[in-house]
Amino acid sequence: PKCREIGLPATYYCEQTCFQKSWKEHKKEHKKAPEASIPTMSAESMVMFNFTGNLRPGKITPMRMVPESIARPDYANHPQGVSLAEQAAYSGKTVRLRGNDLVKMRKVCRLAREVLDIACAAVRPGVTGDEIDRIVHEACIERKSYPSPLNYYGFPKSLCT
Repeated sequence: PKCREIGLPATYYCEQTCFQKSWKEHKKEHKKAPEASIPTMSAESMVMFNFTGNLRPGKITPMRMVPESIARPDYANHPQGVSLAEQAAYSGKTVRLRGNDLVKMRKVCRLAREVLDIACAAVRPGVTGDEIDRIVHEACIERKSYPSPLNYYGFPKSLCT
C-alpha cells in the first residue's frame, strides 16, 4: 500500500464507508513532502523529499581529528566546547600586546592568512562546504595549528561556511 511505502503511520477504519468518508483528508497525507532533516537524511528521504531546483543537501561528516602533538585550546576537550580560560579572562577591556606576545600574535595572523588564502582558492561552484572544511582542517594541521572553530561551543567543523 502507498501509505506504508511513504512511511505513514498505520490507519484503521471500522468499515469501508468510514474509510470513504475520510479519504479526502487522508489523501492529502499522500501528497505531503517529507520534512528534510539534513543531518539525519537517509537515502530514502533524499529520494522522497520534494526538492525544487538542482541544489541538494550534503552529507555531514564526523568531526575531524587533530593530532595529539598539536597544542589545544581548553575548549577542545570540553564536552560543550566552553573556553573557561576565555570566560575567566574576559573583563571587557582591550588587551595591548607587547614584546614576545606581539611577535606570537603576528605569527598566528600570518598562518591564519595563509589558511584563509587556501580556503578562498578552493571556493567555486560545485565545491561543498565539507570539502572546504577538509582543506582548511588539513592546512591548519600542516601548520601545526589547532583549527580554532573546531569544538568551540560544540561547533563540529574547522570552518563555518
